[in-house]
Amino acid sequence: MNKFWQIKSYRDNIEGEKLIDDLLEERGFDNLKDKRKYLSSDLKYLSDPFLLPGMNKAVKLINESLNSKGKILIYGDYDVDGITSTALLYQYFKKRFKIEVDYFIPDRIENGYGLSKKAVHEIKARGIDLIITVDCGITAFKEVELIKELGMKVIITDHHTPAEKLPDAATVINHHLLKEKNHVLSEIAGVGTAFKLVQALEKDKSFDLENLAQDFLPIVALGTVADVAPLKGENRIIVKHGLGLINKGKNLGLKILINKLNLDSQKITSGQMGYIIAPPINAAGRIYNANKALELLITDKAKKAEKIADTLIKINSERQREEELIYKQALEKIDNLNIEEEKSIILADSRWHSGIIGIVASKLVEKYNLPVILMALDENDEFAKASARSIAKLNIYQALKSTENYLLNFGGHKAAAGFSIKIDKIADFKDAFVKYLKQNLTDEDYFKIKKIDVNLDIDKLNKTLVNKLEAFSPFGVANPRPKFLFKNIKSESYYKMGKKNNHLKINLGSNLSAVGFNMGDFFSELEAKKIDVIAQPEINYWKGRENIQLKISDLRKAGDNIPPIIFEKKDYKIYDFRNNKNKFQTLDYLLKDSFIERAAVYINQKDLKNKFQLKYKDHYFFSEENNFDGEFSHLIFYSLPFSLEHFNKRIVDFIYKEKKIILLFSKKDISFNLSLIKYKCPTKEMIEKFILLVKKIDSQQLADIKLNKLKKEYQHANCFNLKNRTLFNEMFKIVSELNLFDVEKQVLRFRPEKKNALDFKASLRYNKLSRQIEKFSHFKDIIFAENLFVLIEKLSNYKEEKNES
Repeated sequence: MNKFWQIKSYRDNIEGEKLIDDLLEERGFDNLKDKRKYLSSDLKYLSDPFLLPGMNKAVKLINESLNSKGKILIYGDYDVDGITSTALLYQYFKKRFKIEVDYFIPDRIENGYGLSKKAVHEIKARGIDLIITVDCGITAFKEVELIKELGMKVIITDHHTPAEKLPDAATVINHHLLKEKNHVLSEIAGVGTAFKLVQALEKDKSFDLENLAQDFLPIVALGTVADVAPLKGENRIIVKHGLGLINKGKNLGLKILINKLNLDSQKITSGQMGYIIAPPINAAGRIYNANKALELLITDKAKKAEKIADTLIKINSERQREEELIYKQALEKIDNLNIEEEKSIILADSRWHSGIIGIVASKLVEKYNLPVILMALDENDEFAKASARSIAKLNIYQALKSTENYLLNFGGHKAAAGFSIKIDKIADFKDAFVKYLKQNLTDEDYFKIKKIDVNLDIDKLNKTLVNKLEAFSPFGVANPRPKFLFKNIKSESYYKMGKKNNHLKINLGSNLSAVGFNMGDFFSELEAKKIDVIAQPEINYWKGRENIQLKISDLRKAGDNIPPIIFEKKDYKIYDFRNNKNKFQTLDYLLKDSFIERAAVYINQKDLKNKFQLKYKDHYFFSEENNFDGEFSHLIFYSLPFSLEHFNKRIVDFIYKEKKIILLFSKKDISFNLSLIKYKCPTKEMIEKFILLVKKIDSQQLADIKLNKLKKEYQHANCFNLKNRTLFNEMFKIVSELNLFDVEKQVLRFRPEKKNALDFKASLRYNKLSRQIEKFSHFKDIIFAENLFVLIEKLSNYKEEKNES
């Protein structure tokens, strides 16, 4: 097991509009206004471009240059974000000001990423007065100084993470400079930043947002999706309208490329944009010349566009073959790595193309869920260019920053980055990087998290609901297609499909089917009578028919609870391993080979507790005592607690920060706990028999009865084992509280006035013991409920009530 399922919300019998509303709230839209704004994503909600620091000065500088007829150059980048940013500004200046600005897209091999001194000298030779960078420049300190020395000005527009200080440019536009956290502009791509500049330049003119959108949003959407920018806030509006305007838009080259790829321009999705349309454009900059892709997006000649589109598709095919080869070579190298110890994949090879290693790194992250850094060594073996891709819990930019003493340069953001390095520094860099990981990540951070929006009964699915879910589109990072937990699904038939038999097809009956891409390894799991799945429902069109299909992202045997579901809310994080078929085997895994550093384990069986303590010496086993020594990462309940109060007490005694709680017990433990409670909780019938025994010893109820004699008679009447000894002591205390006897010096004497009285309300002890059964009965209903968010709420309220009292 190297993954968890994590559910955001759990609802009983939810459907229709209530489900849609619940999904919106889980995505942070609590009020009606925000919900409507999200669903409509109207252009009117685009933010004021002048919210970005530096924008006013940029507009002023550009207008001054235009008025003085200065020469302007757009300096881009060779990926899709950089190419579309360059195309956007080139087309805007041509359309609005009737001028053709110059442009420069660096060559990946010859110039490298971003501004370079060589490129700056070439630009000066062209007679340029003002440089506008797009998707680059935020760390180009020396290059900016050179630009100034050569008498040029530079406006930097970039979305990458800046250093502690900024280059001394004429002005810098970067969303990271916004002071407000979670700003609507806080995660725009490079092309989104360039579009805000266009918006700002239009403010003083006859501004028409609809025409501006129709002219430019399709390529802004393309760059945003290709750069894997989060599809929320500003990005969502851009992409939603950009996709819808492709067919109406005026970008000839983009339309022709879409047609060549056999896509319907009226129904383009964000997935098609990212995985089908963007790759040919990206391929040009990776293994050929990015200028070719730029020409496609700025030409107004159909024949030229068709020729370029054919070339780009061909280049992309070459890239795919090269990618597969590098991927295969990387897998061979990984066999010789100790990835369990290093928690990362860092590889270098002189055969690898620097333009392709980033894609391969992403595939390796998907496969291993580890940070991946691939390096392409140059022909002279002096330098290497590297691409880094990260996992969810690691900010790769910050990790590289901690090792910058070994790097020639680096840049990027939290999910992806690049750098160059001398070959002889690679070993030292690797040691420093691995050290950073060990200091900043836990073993649990390397587990895959399969996210679930909410549970849903399979019989609640219908086409109306599936169509309503499309209102959440476009889907992508930070706005994924809603995923549901479907439990106890019965498969009528199933088989493998695809050229490599690596996909699954499952018939669920009632015109409902499921497909699992690249899930051929799960075939044996389907032998179980029932399965649980994480899936997104969609409409499948096949031979003129429409059927609901589940697109499965993960599955498990029903009732197995492996992988477990995580319920996380407030400061509680509960891992649900309940009712597992072999909880000892699961405990053995958790304490030996899993993500747990040091655990405290609650177990209410003394012999078993001692046995486990000898076997797992690095962990702590306890029952009622809580002499915790040191800190623990997780609290495991191997045994079932006796009440909510008892459960909460164990948690409060143990936890100090994040409450990471693992539930291992099963319903089989209920009978054991009941026996333990009854072990020290005599019933009314038992007490009545006890009194009869006393009466039998002294039928007249006049003489004193020695306690030892009573014990002997009780022992004779019952097998006086540990259980009965406990019951005897409890019953003796109860009847004493009922004032049925005078108890002095181990001697009992009936109170005449109490001979026939048996009012159990008078015994605090009896009522306390009786309430234990009631509390346990109530607690087991909560602790074994499917929805553990209810348990978390109960624990939180319990704590608040205690604090108030």
